[in-house]
Amino acid sequence: MTDDEPAAHLQAVAAELGLQPEDTRSRTGDFAGGQIRFAGQAGERAANDYLLRWTPGEGWELAAEAGSSGAARVVAGLPGTPAPAAVADFVLTALSGRGERPVRRADEGAAEPARRPW
Repeated sequence: MTDDEPAAHLQAVAAELGLQPEDTRSRTGDFAGGQIRFAGQAGERAANDYLLRWTPGEGWELAAEAGSSGAARVVAGLPGTPAPAAVADFVLTALSGRGERPVRRADEGAAEPARRPW
């Protein structure tokens, strides 16, 4: 995998979800992989924060913020490195089971969002 591949893969998944490249973070080297930050919206309720983490060779984990502690808990997993459309289907299925749809986080328009401990 080249240095550009994790970023390109994450950005392709983000695009499938209707998100922006700025919603992704990736790393290369000893720990390749990355994450996509977004929110889950359900009607008029406040949006929940989500993190979609990817580790090559291991797969994807969808984590939801667990209350006011800022911690996250894994709510769904997808092994391997499937095509971006398959990853998006996985996320959409997991969110629809929770009555939500993906939307950009409100703080993503800012210069650099606050870092969560997940």
